[in-house]
Amino acid sequence: MVVLRCTQQLLVRLKQVDALPTIESTTRLGDWYGNTLQLGRRRVLIFISELSRLPVLIPIRDANRVPTVFPEAVCEMLEVVGIPAVDIAEERSRMSVIAFGRTRSRSLLGTLNDYSFMAGASALARHESFDGIARFLAKTPIMPLDGARPIELTRALFETPR
Repeated sequence: MVVLRCTQQLLVRLKQVDALPTIESTTRLGDWYGNTLQLGRRRVLIFISELSRLPVLIPIRDANRVPTVFPEAVCEMLEVVGIPAVDIAEERSRMSVIAFGRTRSRSLLGTLNDYSFMAGASALARHESFDGIARFLAKTPIMPLDGARPIELTRALFETPR
């Protein structure tokens, strides 16, 4: 099970404002924090992993299909990072059930805001695909995590046995 911890704005967009359960993710990457992002005229959903800050961007037009589109987007990003196919398949199977919840961490919301600013202010936002922007953000040092990069943190999470 994976929990998508969304801002209030995104919960409304996803029609998930009812009583939200207090549960925890069973995936290696933990809960995922999400928000909407405006890149020029394009709108996108941005999600980051709680444990590694790995970003995933999904076109806003797929908002109604988040339960099917999100796991695929995560798996594609894990492939880009260099995670072995066996580990990606295991992570995908753990994401077969998706629950929604409210955000709980100001630090993760701060990272979402930083990513939004970097993606929106860069020339990448006008010319790059969403995957290209996500790759750029995944290489960005995260100051609350002592300058570690999401790609490095993700690899370390998958190298550690569960």
